[in-house]
Amino acid sequence: MKTFLRLFLSALAALFISLLFSVLFLRLTERSAADQALLVIIPGAALAYLFFSLSKESARGAISALRLKPSSLPPPQEYAAGLILSLLFFAAYLHFGLQFNFGGSDTTDNFLDADNTPWALRIAAPEGHRLEMRGPHPFAYFVLRPPGRALAFLVSDETLAAILLNAFAGALCVFLAWAFMKRQSNRGVYALLIAALLGASASHFFFSAVVETYIFSAVALIGFALVAQKNPVSLRAPLAASLLTFGLTLTNFAQNFIAFSAVQFSNFHAGKASFLRIFRFTALTLSLGVVLSAVHAAWYPSSALFFQLSGAGAEGEFSVSIVNEPQWRAAGRALLLARTLLLYTVVAPRPFVFGEEVGNWLPRFNFFKIVPQTYSYAAYDGMGQILVLAWAGLLLASAALFLWDLLRVRKIDLSLAFLLCLLFNFILHLNYGYEPFLYSPDWAYALVFFVGMTLAPFSKNRLFLSALLVFILLLAWNQIQFLQFILDTIAPFRLGGG
Repeated sequence: MKTFLRLFLSALAALFISLLFSVLFLRLTERSAADQALLVIIPGAALAYLFFSLSKESARGAISALRLKPSSLPPPQEYAAGLILSLLFFAAYLHFGLQFNFGGSDTTDNFLDADNTPWALRIAAPEGHRLEMRGPHPFAYFVLRPPGRALAFLVSDETLAAILLNAFAGALCVFLAWAFMKRQSNRGVYALLIAALLGASASHFFFSAVVETYIFSAVALIGFALVAQKNPVSLRAPLAASLLTFGLTLTNFAQNFIAFSAVQFSNFHAGKASFLRIFRFTALTLSLGVVLSAVHAAWYPSSALFFQLSGAGAEGEFSVSIVNEPQWRAAGRALLLARTLLLYTVVAPRPFVFGEEVGNWLPRFNFFKIVPQTYSYAAYDGMGQILVLAWAGLLLASAALFLWDLLRVRKIDLSLAFLLCLLFNFILHLNYGYEPFLYSPDWAYALVFFVGMTLAPFSKNRLFLSALLVFILLLAWNQIQFLQFILDTIAPFRLGGG
């Protein structure tokens, strides 16, 4: 069959299916003219590409491409250390999760802008799927509700189920980080330390305890990094990992694209085949993501479609246009984001506490405060000052080693991809979000992995390993004190009822 004819038939069939599906399941006729056009054309284009791609394969080839090859697990002793470390973090996350997430009270936005109350309901409550699911989370219900509802059935407590799943996701991040660094450095002790550094970071310690969507996004991002590190010939594993990323938080797919492209161009001599693989990976992820989003919206009518204009207005509430802001606010936002990205993500400062001025029954906590003409930033005291200086030293050493290695070897690897992911998040959140720390699990892995990869030459140095261990232990204590400060502050209000 000629290529043009295959393309024409694929487009015709796809548009018909898209139109029929939209009429039957997505209330096409009730929408505006612009939304109607988008609702038919975008899923239609996605289906057309999928049909066209499948038409190029023989039936046997298509079945073979979908078949998962059996793989044998390594012996338990090879992953026991990473598993034990993950279980320790799971216990810590669960301990604090049980205190931060309490049923019967709405604590939305109180804990560093986290929507823990609605997300706990979305994950495990019987009617949680009726809550609005915004466009940036294209098919999050498909990912989170099956395990959430299964846990709720087992423990007979919806809030506990959400807490358990959230803590498990945080522990899984630690295990995947250990696997990544073990493969990268081939040094078991060093891999454990870097995984512990991620697990003890302020971002992961906090959001593995406070229920939100972002720790699940972190699992997907780290999982993709692990897949990209191996650089498989088949697109199956990268595609599955990127779909998980896409479904949970749409914008994070850009980080998958960066990592995948970096691996393809790792030898500076990428040819046509590498460009083709990047195109196929991107097109397949976007096409399947659009189709799954449409099915998700039909299955859960409370879900917004990210490609609908009617849903774009809801995101304006979370957008910040620094171009139109006074200079002091624009500069303040940029500095806040830089501090959050590089410092607060790892070492928790002392947060600001807002009381009656926020009009809530419970105090609210943030890492910044705005008064006319002034941006104030959360500061460090006591041991936190020492820790943040030590962390800044590690960052500077990592940056210097990265530049030296890049100039000397002139080879692209995942460390450059992680740096570009940090830059992407900085640019994105200059204009999006209120409290930048809320989004920190989206980049914490990139920051820690960048440091871990660039400092790997010292992974055999016992003095360095010992110093890193001491730093991580003190860091964990600092985060515990940070969480305990919040719990102590809200204790009188909880006792008084709310």
